Amino acid sequence: MIRIRSHAGVNTLDLEEFERRVARGEIAPDTPVNFPLVTGERWVPARQLEVFRGLYRPDRIYFMRYFNLSRFPWMTAALVLVNAAVFLAMHFSREGGAASVTGAMVEFGAKARPLILDLGETWRLLSANVVHRDWLHLAFNLFVLFNVGGALENAYRPLDYLLVLVASALGTTLLSFLGSAAVSAGASGMVFGCFGGIIVFGLKYRDIIPRRYRRFFGSAVVPYVLIFLWIGWMSDNTDNWGHLGGLIAGTVVTLLLRPRLLEVAGPRRRRRLPRVMLLALLTGGVIVVGPLLRPLLPILVRDRDPEFGIEIAYPWGWGRSITALGWLGVSNRMKGAGPTYLHVFTEERTAPVDLTRVADEWFDEELYRHEHAGRVRRVRRGPPVPARVAGREALRYDAAFELYDGRGVPRPYLLRLFVLARGSLVYTLVFLAPESRFASYTRVFDRMLEAVRLDEPAFLLHARAETLIEPESPAALRRLGEAWARLDARRLAEETFRQAIEYAPSDPFIRLSLARLLLRDPKRRDEAVPLLREVARSLPHDPEPLELLAEHRLATGRIEEARRLYGEALRRDPRRPALRQRVQELTDRAR
Repeated sequence: MIRIRSHAGVNTLDLEEFERRVARGEIAPDTPVNFPLVTGERWVPARQLEVFRGLYRPDRIYFMRYFNLSRFPWMTAALVLVNAAVFLAMHFSREGGAASVTGAMVEFGAKARPLILDLGETWRLLSANVVHRDWLHLAFNLFVLFNVGGALENAYRPLDYLLVLVASALGTTLLSFLGSAAVSAGASGMVFGCFGGIIVFGLKYRDIIPRRYRRFFGSAVVPYVLIFLWIGWMSDNTDNWGHLGGLIAGTVVTLLLRPRLLEVAGPRRRRRLPRVMLLALLTGGVIVVGPLLRPLLPILVRDRDPEFGIEIAYPWGWGRSITALGWLGVSNRMKGAGPTYLHVFTEERTAPVDLTRVADEWFDEELYRHEHAGRVRRVRRGPPVPARVAGREALRYDAAFELYDGRGVPRPYLLRLFVLARGSLVYTLVFLAPESRFASYTRVFDRMLEAVRLDEPAFLLHARAETLIEPESPAALRRLGEAWARLDARRLAEETFRQAIEYAPSDPFIRLSLARLLLRDPKRRDEAVPLLREVARSLPHDPEPLELLAEHRLATGRIEEARRLYGEALRRDPRRPALRQRVQELTDRAR
């Protein structure tokens, strides 16, 4: 038994009760006590007893006496006002510009994985936490944040509380960035971070929290967290990854912190500077890392069209997509927020190819036709600019137009078109983006363009494979030569045709293919004449050798000879209206 002396007299306590009162701060260090087993008959100050020194914690006693939730949470209130101000600005800007909800959220800083990966806009990892979709989203988040965050702000120092908020915000967007490609925003991640902090605070300091406040902290909050998580999992439009990220980050950071009153009553430590440095590192690092990484972005993945032998590269995270105009390609899939596209149109034409004509026909078919149909408006096209793509000469065109969205509102878009040819193969590359984002994506487009590669198309691969199986087959060599000719690889085509002639000197079709190739080169047209004459004798019913001879005579200005040769070709095949028309044209010219 232990006796204590106070102004009310002498009280006798058992050891367990004595320890309880010491822990609750009801016995002061200078209170006279008599513990016969230790002090005998002497009365000594309580501080001299080992059992007292082991249990007496001034900081905890100070906490129990003075902890309350009566302080107004100024920092939480400021955060609420920031969220409300951002929402009002977004709301009025949307009314003025008639932007979609998702588009407006992106413009004001919502988390958009493609913009972070492609453009290095890492600042969105912070800004997304103060952007909201609608009034209900805003009101619910801010109501819960003010109550939960306000309680946590009362428990910790302002810098500690700010650290919890920043960590929760980053945890929200980082896990959402990794787990979901959807555009997302809102303060709910910080709300869950504060929930995690409330749970940690209540469990870690449950022995010293005043009884009247225990229902606000610890395990009493867990059911609310589970209910909110369950509601999120039941909704398709909720960023559940973000909620988990905020909860985890807020919980972990709060585990490392001490409550405000314990800091006040405990030993004086200079902890302000490390907190400030950590906050600056988190916020500044997120903002600065994007520009630092931008030269390395985006991370490109490759895709190949085996039929036409073109290999393109596009940012990781992009996928197959179709525009409202029916163009098939790849995009950053930011549906509802103005996606950015790359489209590749491929076709085969009769060589030589007129790139200007190809571009004119593309604009007529893919833009002006839709303008006449009312799907787009105000199409504006710039002049052609010489360019190079995959080491080949190309033409570049810039154009602008307005595309109607699902609500019938016109949205301004810009496109950059490149057209190039390889023999008879034509490639048209179209980069398309909303006008507001085109300038930001120009660097990305340039990197994608630099990564374009042209390799062997399917018909060349098949022809080469055939010659590997039958290396001395004239027919296989002829098909390989024609494949090289389709790509305008004249030297390789000629070498292949001449090799085929060595194996089959009497085959007129190989000589015809060689003559057709020589006629493409103005400097070697005359070399094709003896070949065509020989083929014309070998194939007395085939009009093509005579038609090619007529084209040669026409190119050299001998119109009468050309008319005569066209007439002979027509007699060989009277069913060819094109030959009949050609003869008539030359006859009229002769008159």
